[in-house]
Amino acid sequence: MPTTIITGRDITFTIDSDTYDAQATSAVLTVDSTINTYQTLDGKAYFTTDTQGTFAVSMLADWGAASSLCEALWTAATSAPNTGLAVSLTADTGAVFAFDVQPILPSAGGTAPDAQTVDLSFTCVTTPVATFS
Repeated sequence: MPTTIITGRDITFTIDSDTYDAQATSAVLTVDSTINTYQTLDGKAYFTTDTQGTFAVSMLADWGAASSLCEALWTAATSAPNTGLAVSLTADTGAVFAFDVQPILPSAGGTAPDAQTVDLSFTCVTTPVATFS
């Protein structure tokens, strides 16, 4: 099998149907499993009891821009904080990860003379579903 190299620039993502990868500097989905280990008379047995995903996004702040993620998150987190937002993370290879995240309040401000940035760490409220084509 030939080597396939995927970079961060090969990723696109949407949150609540709007695309934000042009503003993003990083987008990483991590899914951790809770695995219990049991000692049996035959040896160790393993049982996965839960999974929990985190979607971390670093981006240039887009306050005031058309279809602003910062403003959409602020509105969602203050008006419907318990309503998940649909996310789709897609690699150029055709791998698609779909999940919902809990809305969170983004930070505002930054240091001079740098561009304002926002680091977001979303909790996945559904287990990510992967589709590979």
